[in-house]
Amino acid sequence: MECGKLNGKFLKVKAKVSGFLIAKVEKRNTPEIEKHASITIKSKKNTITGLQYLINAFLTYMRGDTYTGAIAPSSGIAITTSTGQTFVLSYLNSPYIIVNNNSVMIEFIAIDSSSNSYTATSEQLNTKSAGNIIPIATANLTVTKNSNEILTLTWIITITISTGTGIDYIPTSTPQSSQWSCYGCNNGCNSCTTSTADSLFPTTCSGCYPTGIVSQYQNLSFITSQLFIDMFYNNYGTGSSNPFVSYSNGIIYIYSLYCMKCFVVGIDNGSPQFVSYQGTTTCFRDLLSLNSVYTQICVLTQTEPYMGVQIELTT
Repeated sequence: MECGKLNGKFLKVKAKVSGFLIAKVEKRNTPEIEKHASITIKSKKNTITGLQYLINAFLTYMRGDTYTGAIAPSSGIAITTSTGQTFVLSYLNSPYIIVNNNSVMIEFIAIDSSSNSYTATSEQLNTKSAGNIIPIATANLTVTKNSNEILTLTWIITITISTGTGIDYIPTSTPQSSQWSCYGCNNGCNSCTTSTADSLFPTTCSGCYPTGIVSQYQNLSFITSQLFIDMFYNNYGTGSSNPFVSYSNGIIYIYSLYCMKCFVVGIDNGSPQFVSYQGTTTCFRDLLSLNSVYTQICVLTQTEPYMGVQIELTT
């Protein structure tokens, strides 16, 4: 299915990506009463350079594409000094996540507590996605670290999300799961076929009841923070080929035939999952469980053959 030729109801989501780098320099082993006087803090807006690379990696883990794009040598914050030396500070932990009603913030933190002395003149943010280390942002923040000082770099990426009519953004700081409990299953899904020999979903089940976030928002369309969080940091590999995810002219499309009222997409153990349901009848691609739900599209009445969501990312 080619999105440019589809007729359907596509709910619109826009995501604007921005960010900045904060550097904190503090003297080592300073008494608490003197600590504030010895701290230097600087910040600077970054330039997002790898958005297309992140989209390419999304297509790798969500539909099995071969990744194309830049690759960095190691994950972390790469520093170039005034003498031309380059090295990478590893992240202290996995990124910290902060969500609110219209955005998600992802904080990458790296610390240099060594006795090295240098002046950093430029920095690069390298993240992990689809088994690759991807450079995604640069900054030109000048900061000097002496041998008796500790440098803490905090790189904050903000994704501001706006949704069109018919779909809501649900802030989720952690993955939200769902699964279906069913009475019986059979091969094929007669409701969702592109031809007499081609069923989009290999299995159909009856007497199904969802749990988790899908049960909380039955028959409602939504997109979660986790779709965007995973785009900027994940430990996934190459996903399976499928007809539900596409990319055209700067827009990601996640869609299906309008064969049932609701279509749910997400990840389970690093693999993309696709479930379509109406009432207590459920058809699915691989599993009836998602440990991270990305989006649910529900269209109760429809005259065109396809339904889905279109996601436009910009800087």
